[in-house]
Amino acid sequence: MISRRERWSYAAGDLGFNFVWQSIELYLLFYYIRVLGLTPAIAAGIFLAGAAVDWMIDPVVGAWADRAAPRRPLRHWVLVGGPLSVLMLSLAFEPLPLAPAWVPVGALITYLGLRAAYGLGNIPYGALTARISALPSDHLALTSARMQGAAIGGLIAALVYAMLPADAVGAEFRHGAQLLAIFALPAFLVTFVGVRERVQPPAPPADAHDRGIWRAALFYAGLLRQSASLRRLIAAIIASGLSITVVNKSLLFLFEEIGAPRLGFYVALVPAAALLLTTPLWAMLGARLGQSQTLLLAALAQAAATVLAVIAGEVAAVVVLTCVAIVAGCGMSVMFWSLVPVAVADCERYAANGGCVGRVYALSNIARKLAQAFAPTVVALTLVGAAGSTLAGMCASALAAVAILVVYRPHDGDQGQAPPTRTLYSGQPTKAALDVKGDWR
Repeated sequence: MISRRERWSYAAGDLGFNFVWQSIELYLLFYYIRVLGLTPAIAAGIFLAGAAVDWMIDPVVGAWADRAAPRRPLRHWVLVGGPLSVLMLSLAFEPLPLAPAWVPVGALITYLGLRAAYGLGNIPYGALTARISALPSDHLALTSARMQGAAIGGLIAALVYAMLPADAVGAEFRHGAQLLAIFALPAFLVTFVGVRERVQPPAPPADAHDRGIWRAALFYAGLLRQSASLRRLIAAIIASGLSITVVNKSLLFLFEEIGAPRLGFYVALVPAAALLLTTPLWAMLGARLGQSQTLLLAALAQAAATVLAVIAGEVAAVVVLTCVAIVAGCGMSVMFWSLVPVAVADCERYAANGGCVGRVYALSNIARKLAQAFAPTVVALTLVGAAGSTLAGMCASALAAVAILVVYRPHDGDQGQAPPTRTLYSGQPTKAALDVKGDWR
């Protein structure tokens, strides 16, 4: 069992990264449409372009991190990528001294830089979970601490944006991003200094440093083809992440639609507060029922809350039920991130793969960012619809997540037990590998 100090040192990194994530998740789409004056279609297109950058950058970062792991610890990437990401966040919320026709281009360039910088630090940060400890029980504890760090970061971010004075040119967004960049720097340093990477990666194949981009792409495809656990996890992250992000990105637009626009900024405090307060409860429930079952339970709760919000229609009921949907989304996040090390163990059962923790986390982050990129398209469609379309979009996304999780949930790990020791063979499974729970097909 790792120490409490180390758990919270690890969590400090997600506090810093969540200043960036929360700003993108809750405020950037609103800033593009209401402050910069971009059309919903153009703003949604910028987010989709960011997803394309993620597809290119994240696998490369994951592969680099894996190959460099024996000589360059993963926490070194956090110390570089973290500060770069908050710098790009500040630029993303800066007013653009451009002619109106060029504003979308400027917004696109800064957003693509933001996505690239975020991936550079966050992919290796997430992979640290599997390198700090080999125990699934520690993975759940680390994920719980990480989520609480993220919650505190999100709460600080939401408070900063809510408390700063607003004006027509988005001063609250610009000054908020600058303050958050300053707050994030010591958090990244705490993670760098305070964690230890105890689990040594498996030895890479002899030609690992000679692989080109196509060989790397084939390696990723091979992971998905061979590991049922990884395929199920990716499907769960996309479905759950889309539902969570549609709810979060809809908040400011939803309360603008019902005639209480400033209330939306205060309800935007709920995702972070709920994550902070309920993460230990979700972790306890996951330990008792299993992470996969708890993931489905949380998705059902979110779907039920959004359906009831559509039916109720009254402002007070919408506020309460939206908060319930947000709390359920927190449970979904805690569970699917705690299941990533299960997929790592499944993928690393074959010695020919070498260490692949960075690449599994890269695929997981791509899936989460893909959901984040598709969510603005759902929100944009609701903005051109009739009154009440915002709630309808939230409901549809939540029901879709339930449908996917019912038929294709990810696998649970063996709680409290370390994965079996891996013995190297030339692409053949070890006896220990054959004893690991889960499919390899």
